[in-house]
Amino acid sequence: MSDNAKTDPPRHILEYIRDHEVLTLATASPAGLPRAATFTYVADGAVIYLWMRPDTMTARHIQQNPLASFTIDEYTSDWHRITGLQGSGEAKILVNPSDIEHARQLLGARFHSLAGQSLRDLSIVRLTASDIVFIDNRDETRPLDFSSEVVYSVFADLPERDVGAISSKLREARVEAGEVIVRQGAPADKFFIIIEGEAEVIQEAQGHERTVAQLGPGQFFGEIAILRDSPRVATVRATVGTRLLEMERDTFRALVAQSLGTSERFDAVIHERMESLS
Repeated sequence: MSDNAKTDPPRHILEYIRDHEVLTLATASPAGLPRAATFTYVADGAVIYLWMRPDTMTARHIQQNPLASFTIDEYTSDWHRITGLQGSGEAKILVNPSDIEHARQLLGARFHSLAGQSLRDLSIVRLTASDIVFIDNRDETRPLDFSSEVVYSVFADLPERDVGAISSKLREARVEAGEVIVRQGAPADKFFIIIEGEAEVIQEAQGHERTVAQLGPGQFFGEIAILRDSPRVATVRATVGTRLLEMERDTFRALVAQSLGTSERFDAVIHERMESLS
């Protein structure tokens, strides 16, 4: 579990997203058929809303495979003024009426031509980033190169070289408020990252419960029992409706455990957690 994961992109990244209104969205079918398309969008913080016809290939891809990548940039003929964002995350077609109404209000406020229109025949998509890279070519001492910086990632506490392999093996899960995600003493079968929502870490002893930690977006759990090959050392229970990414135990060990188990930084996180639960 991590207490140091970034929960929000930096202010200048939020401003960059807010000040632009066009992005390129890349999706893929379950079989890997790629598709890239350009959309107008509106942002609510780091959450992006866009709209499309439900019969488009992009819409069909999102229904079948919510993982997506995106870029936000601006055209300039001056190489030394190029900046932009590259990101990936989850794209979801909204079905909840309150979510749709919220998105419609944001779209109407940003694009006045949409105000008062029902958008009934269109699908509204919510794009939630799991990582964002800022591209900057304004360093004139590097005329044929550009700099890139990971400015936001829900994988912030994992080794950077493993992020690509890890993210491709994660699957989404949702739990309701009060639902137990993992139970103390149960076999360690999965690793989790919280994307939205909150959860509490509970130690159970002699019929009593003690809350020892609170977890929020960007924080992960489940690695201790997998790395130590032991039963769960605590119960984790959602306190509100929560969205997670999960990875199966064997996949985690194959992709992550060897490098993380020898990582001084990650081992320190494990020891800190075990001390807090002892």
